Amino acid sequence: MRYYYDVLSTSVGAQIGVTLHSVFASRKRNMIDEESAVQASGMLPTNFQVYAKIDEETRRDNQLVASFLVTLNDVKGSITYEFRGICNVTGSTADFESIMGAHKDSRVPKILDTIYQRLYPVTFILAGITTSSFPQSVALMTEMVTSEPIQVHQEAQPAPLPEEKAKVNESTAKIMEPKVAEPPKPTVAKMKKQQPSVGEGDSAKVAVAK
Repeated sequence: MRYYYDVLSTSVGAQIGVTLHSVFASRKRNMIDEESAVQASGMLPTNFQVYAKIDEETRRDNQLVASFLVTLNDVKGSITYEFRGICNVTGSTADFESIMGAHKDSRVPKILDTIYQRLYPVTFILAGITTSSFPQSVALMTEMVTSEPIQVHQEAQPAPLPEEKAKVNESTAKIMEPKVAEPPKPTVAKMKKQQPSVGEGDSAKVAVAK
């Protein structure tokens, strides 16, 4: 199911709208100690790493459209949030250059900081649903940004495709197929000609070996 979250800024200059196409939250349940601590104290802010992939799709007249993938992962690697969507920027060419550029003395693009601030309330909601921690700051700091993609851990395994399922059933049938015992081969009777007994004349008796 897709979740849409659209906000336009009211400040002077560029207007930015964020539309979420999908959200994902994952929390490892095998960490008993951590789970007990979170349940006892409630949701807690903690340090998160942020990875983002932003691609400019179109730039026409006063409209810029960029797609984004933003992944948040806590430092212990037990909680992951993933967001996919579209960012629409309305303004001038100068606004586009400014929003796509980075802050002074920072390698974080302004558009990423803006998207992160728009996503923060949704992250807080997901943290409440999953009883998980959330990023401690609504402002995206440089030390939070990672250049390496964050792996998303999904607990559920994808269902096999129909053709793969058919192959599994076929191989299982071959394994479970009982072996049919072959019928015994007929024994060829061996004929042996015996010598005539004394007193029985010249006629010969034929004995069949069983």
